[in-house]
Amino acid sequence: MSLVRAEAIDWFSPLQHLGNRMAGEVEPALLSVLVLVITFLVSRMMSVRLRRGLERSGFQVNVAILLGRAGWVTAWVVGGIYVLHLFGVGPAPLATFIGVTGLAASLSLQAVLQNLVAGVYLLAEKPFAIGDLISVVGANGLNHEGTVLDIEMRTTHLRSRDNELILVPNAAIFNGVVTNRTAVGGHVTHLLVTWPRVTDPSAVREEAIPLLQSVPSVLSTPRPELRVDTVAGDTWTASLSFWADTWEATSQAIWTFGHAFPDATINAPASIA
Repeated sequence: MSLVRAEAIDWFSPLQHLGNRMAGEVEPALLSVLVLVITFLVSRMMSVRLRRGLERSGFQVNVAILLGRAGWVTAWVVGGIYVLHLFGVGPAPLATFIGVTGLAASLSLQAVLQNLVAGVYLLAEKPFAIGDLISVVGANGLNHEGTVLDIEMRTTHLRSRDNELILVPNAAIFNGVVTNRTAVGGHVTHLLVTWPRVTDPSAVREEAIPLLQSVPSVLSTPRPELRVDTVAGDTWTASLSFWADTWEATSQAIWTFGHAFPDATINAPASIA
Protein backbone atom coordinates (compact mmCIF):
# COMPACT_ATOMS: atom_id res chain seq x y z
CA MET A 1 0.00 0.00 0.00
CA SER A 2 2.80 2.34 0.86
CA LEU A 3 4.47 1.49 -2.43
CA VAL A 4 1.35 2.43 -4.40
CA ARG A 5 1.04 5.70 -2.47
CA ALA A 6 4.67 6.54 -3.18
CA GLU A 7 4.22 5.83 -6.88
CA ALA A 8 1.10 8.04 -6.96
CA ILE A 9 2.95 10.86 -5.26
CA ASP A 10 5.82 10.56 -7.75
CA TRP A 11 3.31 10.65 -10.64
CA PHE A 12 1.41 13.71 -9.33
CA SER A 13 4.55 15.59 -8.30
CA PRO A 14 5.32 17.05 -11.80
CA LEU A 15 1.69 18.12 -12.19
CA GLN A 16 1.74 19.82 -8.82
CA HIS A 17 5.01 21.55 -9.69
CA LEU A 18 3.57 22.69 -13.02
CA GLY A 19 0.44 23.99 -11.29
CA ASN A 20 2.45 25.93 -8.74
CA ARG A 21 4.61 27.38 -11.52
CA MET A 22 1.58 28.44 -13.55
CA ALA A 23 -0.01 30.00 -10.49
CA GLY A 24 3.18 31.91 -9.82
CA GLU A 25 3.19 33.26 -13.39
CA VAL A 26 -0.53 34.01 -13.63
CA GLU A 27 -0.52 36.20 -10.54
CA PRO A 28 2.09 38.69 -11.88
CA ALA A 29 0.35 38.71 -15.25
CA LEU A 30 -2.99 39.62 -13.68
CA LEU A 31 -1.34 42.25 -11.50
CA SER A 32 0.46 43.72 -14.51
CA VAL A 33 -2.82 44.03 -16.42
CA LEU A 34 -4.34 45.77 -13.39
CA VAL A 35 -1.33 48.10 -13.13
CA LEU A 36 -1.56 48.99 -16.84
CA VAL A 37 -5.27 49.79 -16.54
CA ILE A 38 -4.62 51.97 -13.49
CA THR A 39 -1.70 53.64 -15.26
CA PHE A 40 -3.90 54.42 -18.26
CA LEU A 41 -6.57 56.03 -16.07
CA VAL A 42 -4.10 57.92 -13.90
CA SER A 43 -2.08 59.23 -16.86
CA ARG A 44 -5.19 60.44 -18.65
CA MET A 45 -6.60 62.07 -15.51
CA MET A 46 -3.23 63.62 -14.63
CA SER A 47 -2.75 65.07 -18.10
CA VAL A 48 -6.24 66.58 -18.37
CA ARG A 49 -6.59 67.84 -14.81
CA LEU A 50 -3.05 69.19 -14.60
CA ARG A 51 -3.50 71.09 -17.85
CA ARG A 52 -6.86 72.55 -16.83
CA GLY A 53 -5.61 73.42 -13.36
CA LEU A 54 -2.57 75.24 -14.72
CA GLU A 55 -4.70 77.14 -17.23
CA ARG A 56 -7.08 78.24 -14.45
CA SER A 57 -4.08 79.31 -12.38
CA GLY A 58 -2.98 81.72 -15.09
CA PHE A 59 -0.28 79.67 -16.82
CA GLN A 60 0.08 80.08 -20.56
CA VAL A 61 -1.64 77.43 -22.65
CA ASN A 62 1.65 76.22 -24.14
CA VAL A 63 3.21 75.69 -20.69
CA ALA A 64 0.09 73.93 -19.42
CA ILE A 65 0.13 71.56 -22.41
CA LEU A 66 3.85 70.79 -21.92
CA LEU A 67 3.48 70.02 -18.20
CA GLY A 68 0.36 67.95 -18.86
CA ARG A 69 2.23 65.83 -21.41
CA ALA A 70 5.15 65.49 -18.97
CA GLY A 71 2.74 64.16 -16.33
CA TRP A 72 1.33 61.67 -18.83
CA VAL A 73 4.81 60.36 -19.71
CA THR A 74 5.82 60.18 -16.05
CA ALA A 75 2.80 58.07 -15.14
CA TRP A 76 3.53 55.58 -17.92
CA VAL A 77 7.22 55.35 -17.02
CA VAL A 78 6.39 54.57 -13.38
CA GLY A 79 3.74 52.05 -14.42
CA GLY A 80 6.08 50.32 -16.87
CA ILE A 81 8.87 50.02 -14.30
CA TYR A 82 6.48 48.51 -11.76
CA VAL A 83 5.22 45.95 -14.31
CA LEU A 84 8.79 44.86 -15.01
CA HIS A 85 9.38 44.61 -11.26
CA LEU A 86 6.40 42.25 -10.96
CA PHE A 87 8.12 39.86 -13.37
CA GLY A 88 11.33 39.97 -11.39
CA VAL A 89 13.33 42.31 -13.60
CA GLY A 90 16.06 43.96 -11.48
CA PRO A 91 17.72 47.38 -11.91
CA ALA A 92 20.70 46.14 -13.94
CA PRO A 93 18.72 44.21 -16.59
CA LEU A 94 16.23 47.07 -16.67
CA ALA A 95 18.97 49.62 -17.40
CA THR A 96 20.34 47.37 -20.15
CA PHE A 97 16.88 46.90 -21.62
CA ILE A 98 16.23 50.65 -21.61
CA GLY A 99 19.57 51.31 -23.32
CA VAL A 100 19.05 48.71 -26.05
CA THR A 101 15.43 49.73 -26.57
CA GLY A 102 16.36 53.41 -26.72
CA LEU A 103 19.04 52.76 -29.32
CA ALA A 104 16.72 50.66 -31.47
CA ALA A 105 13.92 53.20 -31.15
CA SER A 106 16.19 56.10 -32.06
CA LEU A 107 17.26 54.33 -35.24
CA SER A 108 13.88 52.99 -36.37
CA LEU A 109 11.75 55.93 -35.23
CA GLN A 110 14.08 58.77 -36.13
CA ALA A 111 11.42 60.84 -37.90
CA VAL A 112 8.92 60.35 -35.07
CA LEU A 113 11.51 61.33 -32.45
CA GLN A 114 12.40 64.43 -34.46
CA ASN A 115 8.76 65.50 -34.36
CA LEU A 116 8.54 64.75 -30.62
CA VAL A 117 11.63 66.82 -29.82
CA ALA A 118 10.40 69.62 -32.07
CA GLY A 119 7.01 69.51 -30.31
CA VAL A 120 8.67 69.89 -26.91
CA TYR A 121 10.65 72.84 -28.28
CA LEU A 122 7.53 74.54 -29.65
CA LEU A 123 5.71 74.13 -26.34
CA ALA A 124 8.68 75.37 -24.31
CA GLU A 125 9.94 78.24 -26.48
CA LYS A 126 6.45 79.47 -27.54
CA PRO A 127 7.22 80.97 -30.98
CA PHE A 128 3.44 81.07 -31.37
CA ALA A 129 0.42 80.29 -29.23
CA ILE A 130 -2.92 78.60 -29.77
CA GLY A 131 -5.17 80.99 -31.65
CA ASP A 132 -2.33 82.67 -33.57
CA LEU A 133 -2.37 82.88 -37.35
CA ILE A 134 0.91 81.52 -38.71
CA SER A 135 2.45 80.82 -42.08
CA VAL A 136 4.91 77.94 -42.41
CA VAL A 137 7.35 77.60 -45.31
CA GLY A 138 8.80 74.08 -45.11
CA ALA A 139 12.16 72.82 -46.28
CA ASN A 140 10.53 71.34 -49.40
CA GLY A 141 9.03 74.68 -50.36
CA LEU A 142 5.42 73.90 -49.40
CA ASN A 143 3.51 76.75 -47.75
CA HIS A 144 0.83 76.31 -45.10
CA GLU A 145 -1.14 79.05 -43.42
CA GLY A 146 -3.82 78.81 -40.78
CA THR A 147 -4.94 79.43 -37.21
CA VAL A 148 -3.23 77.26 -34.58
CA LEU A 149 -5.78 74.91 -32.99
CA ASP A 150 -3.50 72.64 -30.98
CA ILE A 151 0.17 71.76 -30.55
CA GLU A 152 0.47 67.99 -30.23
CA MET A 153 3.68 66.10 -29.49
CA ARG A 154 4.02 65.05 -33.14
CA THR A 155 1.98 67.52 -35.20
CA THR A 156 0.60 71.04 -35.00
CA HIS A 157 -3.03 71.46 -36.04
CA LEU A 158 -3.92 74.46 -38.22
CA ARG A 159 -7.32 75.62 -39.45
CA SER A 160 -7.08 77.24 -42.88
CA ARG A 161 -9.22 80.12 -44.11
CA ASP A 162 -11.19 77.52 -46.12
CA ASN A 163 -11.98 75.73 -42.81
CA GLU A 164 -9.67 72.82 -43.68
CA LEU A 165 -7.74 71.01 -40.95
CA ILE A 166 -3.99 70.98 -41.70
CA LEU A 167 -1.67 68.66 -39.73
CA VAL A 168 1.88 69.98 -39.98
CA PRO A 169 4.72 67.81 -38.59
CA ASN A 170 6.52 69.65 -35.80
CA ALA A 171 9.88 68.94 -37.43
CA ALA A 172 8.72 70.81 -40.56
CA ILE A 173 7.88 73.83 -38.42
CA PHE A 174 11.14 73.53 -36.50
CA ASN A 175 13.24 73.37 -39.69
CA GLY A 176 11.11 75.77 -41.71
CA VAL A 177 10.43 79.50 -41.72
CA VAL A 178 7.48 80.52 -39.53
CA THR A 179 5.73 83.87 -39.82
CA ASN A 180 3.46 84.77 -36.92
CA ARG A 181 0.89 87.00 -38.57
CA THR A 182 -0.91 87.82 -35.31
CA ALA A 183 2.16 88.96 -33.34
CA VAL A 184 0.63 92.44 -32.95
CA GLY A 185 -2.94 91.25 -32.46
CA GLY A 186 -3.90 90.73 -36.10
CA HIS A 187 -2.59 89.54 -39.46
CA VAL A 188 -1.24 91.60 -42.32
CA THR A 189 -2.96 91.67 -45.72
CA HIS A 190 -1.65 93.07 -49.00
CA LEU A 191 -3.70 94.30 -51.95
CA LEU A 192 -2.42 95.32 -55.38
CA VAL A 193 -4.35 98.33 -56.68
CA THR A 194 -3.96 99.85 -60.16
CA TRP A 195 -5.07 103.41 -60.93
CA PRO A 196 -5.09 105.50 -64.12
CA ARG A 197 -1.90 107.51 -64.64
CA VAL A 198 -3.76 110.81 -64.13
CA THR A 199 -4.68 109.88 -60.54
CA ASP A 200 -2.48 111.58 -57.96
CA PRO A 201 -0.90 109.05 -55.50
CA SER A 202 -0.80 111.64 -52.70
CA ALA A 203 -4.50 112.33 -53.02
CA VAL A 204 -5.23 108.60 -53.10
CA ARG A 205 -3.14 108.06 -49.96
CA GLU A 206 -4.93 110.84 -48.06
CA GLU A 207 -8.29 109.29 -48.85
CA ALA A 208 -7.36 105.59 -48.75
CA ILE A 209 -5.85 105.41 -45.25
CA PRO A 210 -8.88 106.88 -43.39
CA LEU A 211 -11.14 104.80 -45.64
CA LEU A 212 -9.41 101.59 -44.59
CA GLN A 213 -9.43 102.56 -40.93
CA SER A 214 -13.21 102.95 -41.14
CA VAL A 215 -13.58 99.23 -41.92
CA PRO A 216 -14.50 97.54 -38.58
CA SER A 217 -12.22 94.50 -39.02
CA VAL A 218 -9.15 96.58 -39.99
CA LEU A 219 -6.82 97.54 -37.14
CA SER A 220 -5.82 101.19 -36.73
CA THR A 221 -2.40 100.15 -35.36
CA PRO A 222 -0.13 99.45 -37.17
CA ARG A 223 -1.29 102.13 -39.58
CA PRO A 224 -2.23 101.07 -43.14
CA GLU A 225 0.34 101.88 -45.80
CA LEU A 226 0.15 102.66 -49.53
CA ARG A 227 3.38 102.28 -51.55
CA VAL A 228 3.77 102.87 -55.28
CA ASP A 229 5.40 99.81 -56.87
CA THR A 230 5.28 100.26 -60.64
CA VAL A 231 4.44 102.94 -63.19
CA ALA A 232 3.74 101.72 -66.72
CA GLY A 233 2.04 103.46 -69.63
CA ASP A 234 -1.30 104.88 -68.61
CA THR A 235 -1.44 103.23 -65.17
CA TRP A 236 0.44 102.94 -61.90
CA THR A 237 0.24 100.15 -59.36
CA ALA A 238 0.59 100.36 -55.59
CA SER A 239 0.63 97.81 -52.78
CA LEU A 240 -1.84 98.50 -50.02
CA SER A 241 -0.94 96.90 -46.67
CA PHE A 242 -3.14 96.79 -43.58
CA TRP A 243 -3.61 94.70 -40.44
CA ALA A 244 -6.87 92.94 -39.67
CA ASP A 245 -8.29 90.63 -37.02
CA THR A 246 -10.57 88.51 -39.23
CA TRP A 247 -10.35 86.69 -42.56
CA GLU A 248 -13.30 88.72 -43.87
CA ALA A 249 -11.31 91.96 -43.66
CA THR A 250 -9.84 91.43 -47.15
CA SER A 251 -13.26 91.13 -48.79
CA GLN A 252 -14.60 94.09 -46.83
CA ALA A 253 -11.61 96.24 -47.78
CA ILE A 254 -11.89 95.31 -51.47
CA TRP A 255 -15.58 96.17 -51.54
CA THR A 256 -15.07 99.46 -49.70
CA PHE A 257 -12.17 100.41 -51.97
CA GLY A 258 -14.02 99.43 -55.13
CA HIS A 259 -16.97 101.58 -54.11
CA ALA A 260 -14.78 104.61 -53.28
CA PHE A 261 -12.46 104.24 -56.33
CA PRO A 262 -14.52 102.92 -59.27
CA ASP A 263 -11.63 103.50 -61.70
CA ALA A 264 -9.21 101.34 -59.71
CA THR A 265 -8.46 97.65 -60.34
CA ILE A 266 -7.97 95.70 -57.10
CA ASN A 267 -6.27 92.31 -56.90
CA ALA A 268 -6.12 90.20 -53.76
CA PRO A 269 -3.18 87.84 -53.19
CA ALA A 270 -3.77 84.16 -53.85
CA SER A 271 -4.48 82.18 -50.66
CA ILE A 272 -1.62 80.07 -49.38
CA ALA A 273 -2.30 76.33 -49.55
